[in-house]
Amino acid sequence: MIAYLDTNVFDHLYRKIGCTSADIAELRKAIYGRGLSMPIGIHVLEELLLNRRASPQELVARVKLTLSLASIRRMVKPCDQLIADDIRSYAATGAPDRPLVGAQIQNALTQGIAELIESDGEEFSEEMLAALEETRQRKERFLQAMKISQQRGTALIEKLPSRISFEDYFQLTAVPRAEKFAQRIGVLEACRERGIDGLLKIRSVRAAIGIAQSFIYGLTFNGWAPSRSDSIDLLHVPSAAATAEIFVTNDRRLREAVERVALDGLRVLSLGEFLAAVGREELAG
Repeated sequence: MIAYLDTNVFDHLYRKIGCTSADIAELRKAIYGRGLSMPIGIHVLEELLLNRRASPQELVARVKLTLSLASIRRMVKPCDQLIADDIRSYAATGAPDRPLVGAQIQNALTQGIAELIESDGEEFSEEMLAALEETRQRKERFLQAMKISQQRGTALIEKLPSRISFEDYFQLTAVPRAEKFAQRIGVLEACRERGIDGLLKIRSVRAAIGIAQSFIYGLTFNGWAPSRSDSIDLLHVPSAAATAEIFVTNDRRLREAVERVALDGLRVLSLGEFLAAVGREELAG
């Protein structure tokens, strides 16, 4: 079973919020026994390694715990690249691209993290910092584009009947949003030839569009208040959908938002639920 953990879950594991050392040992046992694997989003590493509030010693401890569970050899691309590459690949072949980062970024981060640990958190390699800064900038550009898209989506949904279901809202708006994605990348006509419905079956694309729509729906019809963390959630859900069968988050509202999108083959669990499933060896159930 493949599980993607978002940043707040790694934080809770480190601080042992809702878990114990025995629970972490069970996770490692499942990983070593090859019953469980965890890719890691590059955005998780970026948030972790560029956290200047942590002392060098705490930073190293967090990195060691994170990478004792998640595989740095299975590092998920930046979200904007993940989606763009999948759309280009769909236009060319009808299938998604490989979701993991290329060798250059992989090697820069792997070597940089090794040097960071050896220096007890005091030394950051220039190559690693450059890769992380590029990822941060890509994230900001992607989130800004998604913010503009959400503002347009909010203006649209406010004109719709107040009792519209999320499923009807998704059907009404998903195709235009997928076409907008493809247009920005320059492959709209090729995607239309293959079918926009097929593009919406690409998991990263469906997740990116669906989670944005789900938050708009929640804010409009469920009385949700805007949260600063909402934009970051737009990054982790496509990464999880493209690489995993379980998405683990302790954000209750995010779990509700993802479940509403109905991403076939992706279960959404809290850390407690995930640990219980690992303990019962029910991850495949």
